[in-house]
Amino acid sequence: MSELPLYLLLGVFCGVVSITLSRCTALTMDVVERLQKTTGLPMAVSPALGGLIVGLLALVYPEVLYWGFENVDILLESRPFTSGLSAPVLVQLIGVKILATSLCRAFGLVGGYYAPSLFIGAATGMAYGKFMRFTFTGSEALFHVPFLDVASPQAYGLVGMAATLAGVCKVPLTSVLLLFELTQDYRIVLPLLGAVGLSSWIASSQRFSTSSKGKLDSLEEKTSTIEEAKNVPTQTQQLTSVDSVDATAELCKLESSLCVYDVRDDNVLENLTVAETMKTRYISVSLKTPVVEALNLMLVEKQPFVMITERNKSLLGLLTVKDFQDFCKNVKSTRMQPEVDECLVSNVCGAVRCKIWSVTPQMPLTAAEKIMDSHGVDQVPVVSEHVNHQDGGILIGFVDRECITIARR
Repeated sequence: MSELPLYLLLGVFCGVVSITLSRCTALTMDVVERLQKTTGLPMAVSPALGGLIVGLLALVYPEVLYWGFENVDILLESRPFTSGLSAPVLVQLIGVKILATSLCRAFGLVGGYYAPSLFIGAATGMAYGKFMRFTFTGSEALFHVPFLDVASPQAYGLVGMAATLAGVCKVPLTSVLLLFELTQDYRIVLPLLGAVGLSSWIASSQRFSTSSKGKLDSLEEKTSTIEEAKNVPTQTQQLTSVDSVDATAELCKLESSLCVYDVRDDNVLENLTVAETMKTRYISVSLKTPVVEALNLMLVEKQPFVMITERNKSLLGLLTVKDFQDFCKNVKSTRMQPEVDECLVSNVCGAVRCKIWSVTPQMPLTAAEKIMDSHGVDQVPVVSEHVNHQDGGILIGFVDRECITIARR
């Protein structure tokens, strides 16, 4: 318990290191992008150039290369017959690993932030632990504190791994559970929670990269298009209740962004239209279709919604699983509706007032995403540009969050 302030200070350092990794990555990506534009460097050559630079760094610091988790074991001095690294060398490895990871990300090499964050965290914790041991323990200690018993550097290295992972990837609970599973030691839980919490809190305030800050200004000029898309005329009214995006979709977003928010993803979506990413295979039913048949179609096609159309494919509405669930609740509560097995799609629309928002093929993909975010839906139908029918346009497909996730890759 007397060491708790030392672990909290380690959490602060890990938070700063996490911010440094995120900022360095964003800055490197911005520099490489400008280099490609000014020199005309082909995209196919970029990974080779990045690999060359990282290879040159590895000639001096071979530990920065990925050997599985063997290099982390070397940092933690957990393998027999391996000599430990000094604190100055560990500090150098932190900087070189941050630079190498940023270069790999900027030049388009395959890789993420999970393993590098563990390596950087282990190096940070080990360097910090060795410095604390030198400062407070031993015959040549700088300060003698009788009640302070500093743990081994390996303990600080493990806590540093979890704290850095939490700061970089915004996964504090996962980091705590992961390290506890590795150590199986209850004594480390309290300092672990403190260090991880501080690191995550410090890093969370710096979610946006420095290069992204300038790009936000250019994106604001395009908000008028998005605001107009919010007011797209539709033939129906809004849902009485909609579900927010589930946690799985949020985790997918986190994974696809490689744990670092990059506003250039929005620039990519601005350059793509709905027509380039929409899906043209969909389930359509009429108002006279039985509810049971509509549900069976959803199960067979593995889609959580059906489009309601007329004979000429004119869009009338959209029904989701949530709408059917609300309808069943209304039937049970009122007991004035016909049996569910005998109900038609028109009965469901009259009971839960199924409504939609639609987009057109030439709209920017960001406009479709803005509509989904503002109304809390996961998909929007795509209708033709020319609306000849008073109830809506001709249905040609739909765009959902999966389309946007794929477009960002």
